[in-house]
Amino acid sequence: MSKMSYLIRKTTNECLDLISDCYSQNKNLPNDSAISKLLGVSRTTVRNVLQELHTEGIIQINKSSKRILVEPKQQNYFDLSDAPSSKEVLIEKYFLSLIHSRKLLPGDKFSELDLAKKSHCNTITVREFMIRFAHTGLIEKKPRAQWQMVKFDEAFAKELSEFRRILEINALKKLMEKTKQQNIQSKFTTLLEEHENLQKNPDMFLMLPPLDRKLHLSIQDGAENRFVRQFFNIVSFVCHYHYQWDKADEQARNLHAVDEHLDLIKKILSGDGVGALTSLNNHLDTGRITLLRSAHGLSE
Repeated sequence: MSKMSYLIRKTTNECLDLISDCYSQNKNLPNDSAISKLLGVSRTTVRNVLQELHTEGIIQINKSSKRILVEPKQQNYFDLSDAPSSKEVLIEKYFLSLIHSRKLLPGDKFSELDLAKKSHCNTITVREFMIRFAHTGLIEKKPRAQWQMVKFDEAFAKELSEFRRILEINALKKLMEKTKQQNIQSKFTTLLEEHENLQKNPDMFLMLPPLDRKLHLSIQDGAENRFVRQFFNIVSFVCHYHYQWDKADEQARNLHAVDEHLDLIKKILSGDGVGALTSLNNHLDTGRITLLRSAHGLSE
């Protein structure tokens, strides 16, 4: 059990959450295909996890039918504290670095084997990541373990921006209810210092995408909702992915983004809820324009 990959352990925990929800509502578990789509993993991974839960006596599998035997308990869950060092995170970082450095552009094809060799991960890990990333709509599967980068249209970009706004405004409202907590103050004070350091050192602006992700993730964590976190990953992937396509006025755009971040962080730290919401809305407006322009040269 201890040698299971991070992906298997994470999927097991998510399946246990699903089982618990179905148990409390007296519902049947979805089929393997539905669970695969819900969790963003392959059906092979789902089947392996469910078979293990069958062995542990949590569910009973009889051909295609599944019956919940007992409600999952805390001891059934895996510790995921080793996530940052996992191979799954490694391939994610490597893949995003290819996008950020413009080594992968719309229309480019690449293979799972090539990614596995260059990222020092195995092909199974790469394939699972590609399946999850495919949910963003930015890559599509091709024959013989090949994938291709794809574009999306203006409607997709606008819908994504609207969805992002709904998630983040809701999360910020909940976050502002607890800004006096020490852990919140500490987290955003660190973010303030990191942004001020970046503002003083323009040559370090390659650090902006991960810092931007860190800030928005800190806001999303205010929602304390596992599904919000899952959707945030998709939104973050798409937004950072497309920001890298258009390098025109990049320096000025980065400076403006840091200024907007600093204004938002200061409002959060001071407990100014109205001001923080205004700052976030302004920042999301800027992000929407940048996303549209970067994706297809569109402007509002």
